[in-house]
Amino acid sequence: MDEKKKVDLLSEMIQTKSINGNEKEVAKILQRELNEAGISNEILPFGDNRANLVATLGSGHPVLAVSGHMDVVDVDEENWNTDPFELVEKEDMFYGRGVTDMKAGLIASVIAMIELKEAGTPLKGTIKLLASGGEEVGQLGAEKMANQGYMKGVDALLIAEPSGYRCVYANKGELNVMINSKGKAAHSSMPKAGINAVEHLLQVLNKIENKIKEATDGIENEVLGDTVFNIDVIKGGNQINAIPTSAQAQINMRTIPEFPNDKLEELFKKVIAEYNHQTDAQIDYSVTMNTIPITGKKDSSLVKLIQKIGQPYIQNQKMSDDEIKAAKKSAELMGMKFSTDEILTMGMSAGTDGSKFLIDQPEGFDYAMFGPGNDTMHKDNESLSKPMYFNFIEIFKQLFAEYLS
Repeated sequence: MDEKKKVDLLSEMIQTKSINGNEKEVAKILQRELNEAGISNEILPFGDNRANLVATLGSGHPVLAVSGHMDVVDVDEENWNTDPFELVEKEDMFYGRGVTDMKAGLIASVIAMIELKEAGTPLKGTIKLLASGGEEVGQLGAEKMANQGYMKGVDALLIAEPSGYRCVYANKGELNVMINSKGKAAHSSMPKAGINAVEHLLQVLNKIENKIKEATDGIENEVLGDTVFNIDVIKGGNQINAIPTSAQAQINMRTIPEFPNDKLEELFKKVIAEYNHQTDAQIDYSVTMNTIPITGKKDSSLVKLIQKIGQPYIQNQKMSDDEIKAAKKSAELMGMKFSTDEILTMGMSAGTDGSKFLIDQPEGFDYAMFGPGNDTMHKDNESLSKPMYFNFIEIFKQLFAEYLS
C-alpha cells in the first residue's frame, strides 16, 4: 500500500463522525479494506448504528489480539484552528478529531495486517483484530466482545492506544459515580420552609471525599501509584432567590488493585446512608462506569519484543531541544516517564478496553498498550506526528510477524 493510500484511509476515518456512536460507519471502512485483502472479518452490530468488528489473519496458536476503538469524543469546533472532521496536514503533523485517540493506531494495525497478507508473510499463529465501539463511554463494545467469547484462547493483548514511543503494561481502573440530591422548593427569604438540595450535595461530597482520602491514604501500587479522586461535574439550582430542589454531581476515580472499585463503592453507600439518616436530605447515587485496574508483566514476551523493535524508531526521531523540553513536561503532567533513546515501560492512570477484555485475568497477562499518539487526546486541535503514523505501521508489521514467527 503506497503512502497516499495510507493517508487517504486515515482521512476517511477522521471524516466519519463517530462521536460516542456511529461506529458502524467506521467498521464498514475497515471491512472494505479487509475484504479487498482477503482477510476474514465480521461486523457485530449493537444498538443504533453501533458496532464492533472482528478480523483474523493466520491460524492456530499463539493468538495475538490487537485492539483499537472506533469512537471519538465530542468537539468544541469554535476552539479548533481547522475543521476537526477533516484530516489536515501541516508540515510534519496531522490534525483532526481522533487522529491520536485513536483512529491512527487502529488503521495502522489494519494496514499492517493487510500488508502482511499481501506479502505472504508466514505466521505461526493468529492475529485477531478486535475493533470496538463505545470505548469512550463505558467500554461497551469491549465488554460485549469479551462476553461473546472473542478473548477465548488469546495468548497476548496489544491495545494500540496512543502511548507514543513508550510501552504501557498497567492501567488504572475507573469508577464513575453520579450523586443526586433531592430537596424542597421555597423562597430564599424563608430557607427553613424548604430543603436545599445544593447545600446537602456539597456537604455530602465533602464527607465522601474526606472518607475516601482517609481510607486510601498511604495505599499505593508500585506501578500505578495511588487512588485518584476528582469531582468533575456539578449542577444545581436555577434561580438566585429560590431554594434549589435538585442538584447533581459526577465523580471520577482512578483505581488500583490494592483498593478495588467495590470497596470504594461501599464507602459511597455508607456515607450517603448515614448522611440521609442524620439530616432531612434525600441523596442517592448510581455507578455510571466501572472498569478494573489491569497489570501485565514488565518483562513479558510482548513487552520485550516491543522494546526491541521500537528502539531504532525512537532513536531516529528528530526532536529539537524545545520539543524535548515540552515532551518531558507533558510526560510529567501525565505521570509518565520520557526518553529519547529507549522504549520505557510504565503504568498509567488512563484506562483502556483491556479492563473489559482481561476481566477474568487482570494481573500477569501478556498485555501492552502501544500505539501512535501524543498528549492531545480529547483536546482541541488534536494532532499526530506524520512520521510516527508511518513508523507505527512498520512497527506493527514487524511486531505481528515476529511474535508469530
